[in-house]
Amino acid sequence: MKKNNIVLIGLILILIFFILPKAIKYFRFNKSVGVVVKINTGTFHGLRDSTSFQYPIILYTTEKSKDLYYRKDNEVLFVLPDVGDKITVIYNPQDPKDAYLSRIGSFWFALPDLLLFGILIFLLIGVVNIVFVKSKKKLKIES
Repeated sequence: MKKNNIVLIGLILILIFFILPKAIKYFRFNKSVGVVVKINTGTFHGLRDSTSFQYPIILYTTEKSKDLYYRKDNEVLFVLPDVGDKITVIYNPQDPKDAYLSRIGSFWFALPDLLLFGILIFLLIGVVNIVFVKSKKKLKIES
């Protein structure tokens, strides 16, 4: 099997394990349109200094007419909404506090997912290269 085929198969498997579970979750969750009621500021405390970040507080209503506040400060927001903006929130009907913004960076590409995805791709390419380097050395020795 060629090196490019193995990398392609590995990438497809990684995508299946990342995208398929999220797609299943996305279609099982309910949607609600929420309103940004406040923008909070948080702080990451590093070794040398701290970095501040902002995240929205969103009020949304579930199918049972229950008002809930959405707050997750560990999501990637490419564009921060303004107070009063309407945003679609997807939530678990069994546990409405399990909610996500229906945006690319919030649900599909959360920061921990991106880090794990990058590590897996790095490992896949490294393993494929090691296997093919060993097989080339073996062929040189035999010839």
